[in-house]
Amino acid sequence: MFDFSSFNLIKNSNDFFVGIRKSALEDGYEFCLPNGFDNFPDGDFNEVRDLFFQMYRTFRKFERDNTGTNRFNLNRPDFQQDQDQTTLSGGGVSMQTEDGEVCVLYSKIKMIERVLEAYDDLAINSIQKKARRSEDIDYSQIYKYLDRAIYLDNDVIYIEAMDLPRPTVRYESTDIVNLYCYILDEIVQQLDGDVPDNIQAHSQDIRFLAQRFQDGYLTSNQSIFDKDTFGETISILKEALDNIDKNTYYKDADYWGLYEAIEIFLYGEINPAQNDGNYWGIKGFSLVWEDMCSTYFFKKYPDKICYADTDIPLKDPPHPEPKRQGEEPKRVGNCRASSRNGYGNQWIYRTISDISYPNKDDLFGWNELLCIEFDTEVGTLVYSNRRYDQLEQRDISRAMRRFPRPDLVLKFETKNGFKLKIFDYKDVPLNFYLNPSSSPKSANKYKNDIIKQLTYEFALQQTHTVAESVFFIPWYYTAEPEPEPLGETEQSLDIKGIKIFKANFFIIQKLYLENS
Repeated sequence: MFDFSSFNLIKNSNDFFVGIRKSALEDGYEFCLPNGFDNFPDGDFNEVRDLFFQMYRTFRKFERDNTGTNRFNLNRPDFQQDQDQTTLSGGGVSMQTEDGEVCVLYSKIKMIERVLEAYDDLAINSIQKKARRSEDIDYSQIYKYLDRAIYLDNDVIYIEAMDLPRPTVRYESTDIVNLYCYILDEIVQQLDGDVPDNIQAHSQDIRFLAQRFQDGYLTSNQSIFDKDTFGETISILKEALDNIDKNTYYKDADYWGLYEAIEIFLYGEINPAQNDGNYWGIKGFSLVWEDMCSTYFFKKYPDKICYADTDIPLKDPPHPEPKRQGEEPKRVGNCRASSRNGYGNQWIYRTISDISYPNKDDLFGWNELLCIEFDTEVGTLVYSNRRYDQLEQRDISRAMRRFPRPDLVLKFETKNGFKLKIFDYKDVPLNFYLNPSSSPKSANKYKNDIIKQLTYEFALQQTHTVAESVFFIPWYYTAEPEPEPLGETEQSLDIKGIKIFKANFFIIQKLYLENS
């Protein structure tokens, strides 16, 4: 298992990778952090450990939410199934946004996955107790053995042995169960109970067997994931596994299933011998960041959302689309999106606005108000006297239309009605806005992002007041910001009226993982 204090932390990685991989320049591993983690402490075992497990849960949730939908393509090459390493590009899941951004998720790390997958309460019970001949007599079962009995004088019967549950081979065979449950229990604690249902259902039994192992081999303060006792604890576990294996003479499939899971956890490393160099994590974290932010706003402000370019699963989605409940229940998307190339969210969320249609008794949806028209019909504009304009006579049904898609539009009540806030989630470092011309690619993205944001504003300003337009970027805070725990606006930047909001990564992540 990893020594979390030994990672080389990479901040603001240029290749958009977030996760752990073999270092290209030196021995060891590097942990590529999300954007905005400039202030994250180097070499802090506990901080790195906590971030690792939170990101591990985040990636697992992101995969669960998207696998099986039309957002992701899943590939499973045969060679991947038997490799003692992270699931890489071949066995990961991939998707592409409408703008051409590619996301590849390397979601599994064998050292942890094998421990979680190996749990089988029936297999554990079968190792603990096997039926074999016993000299003990269970008098409640004696009627089953009358055919084996020796009948003595005075109507007395004698039974020499019974087939009763007892340890198969010495005490060591049960010790592997206790060792396995100790490792599993430590992982469950780090994952904050976010584990498969069969493990959750037997968490008390796992804790009981884990305590047995700790009482026999470790002190009360030792732990696999403690910065002071990590190395010593792993050494003791390796020695215990070796002794158990040497002294266990009967080894069936159940035994080997637990043994291999323990061995991979204690001795396994991420194998760098792969063609793409990525090992555990995600390339294209922006899509994860978008889902995290969407989940936050839907849980905190469901009644204020006018429009959201997302289709995240939610326990109680507001304004659900009845037609979807049979095929993809519990998703927020309630309107089929117009996607020209087949990528991006195929469903979006929108509510009904307060603007009436001109020719029928109905109201526009907010997705319809997000519209830019280009009329190809000839018209006359008399600038000096607008009464002579002939623009209104054109057939606007033939106009060309585009429907831009901001990530989020919120409405906030005011004394005179309400105003709108437009959010676009950006997975970029702050320096991207401070120094946009650092490269031609950055300069081009910077320009396009601003044009799109101003287009969102222009579309909605035809009918409503836009109070604020925001680029929402991730940020690591060493202490919770005040007065707003969610984050703060970067005061040094105002880009064509667009504000840069540094969002508290861990607050958003916590809500994203809640009830996952």
